[in-house]
Amino acid sequence: MSVGDGSAGPDIGTRTVPGWSLRVLFAAIAFPLLLVGLPQGPWTVIASLLVGVAVWRPRWLTAWVLMGVLVLSSLVEPGILTARLLALIAGVHALHLVGAWMLAVPPTARLQPAVLLPTLRRFVAIQVPVQVVAVAVLLPAGRPSLPALAIVSGLALAGIVGMLVPPLLRRPRR
Repeated sequence: MSVGDGSAGPDIGTRTVPGWSLRVLFAAIAFPLLLVGLPQGPWTVIASLLVGVAVWRPRWLTAWVLMGVLVLSSLVEPGILTARLLALIAGVHALHLVGAWMLAVPPTARLQPAVLLPTLRRFVAIQVPVQVVAVAVLLPAGRPSLPALAIVSGLALAGIVGMLVPPLLRRPRR
């Protein structure tokens, strides 16, 4: 179908999924993380409510509050390497990506899954070294040593500054 033939819209030629499927994906990632990532008690209920609000109204940015709760919950457990901690690292990153997608794609829209592939490739490219560093820092001592953690944190901060500062220093073209 073409745009000029009076039809409803252009034929995009590939498979699409509804935009609300991103919200289902967010909940499908978040709920297992809640079950393994939070201590028992009221935090599970609070985080479940945050998931519901994040899916219902992404613009309220409660997805990032949920991510903060999940990250802070990792401080409850002693600093030993566990599958839970590695899952939280990858899961919070995945929640961040899907949360950002939920902001950009309305639930009534149609979405080509192929447009998400570059972001998924970057997710894997980031998670592989991050998981290796997490294992390297946390495994040898059984607990993260303060100097090793300070070095890794410093390198991460330097990397962030290195990515953000050069674009800010460029002069805009006139």
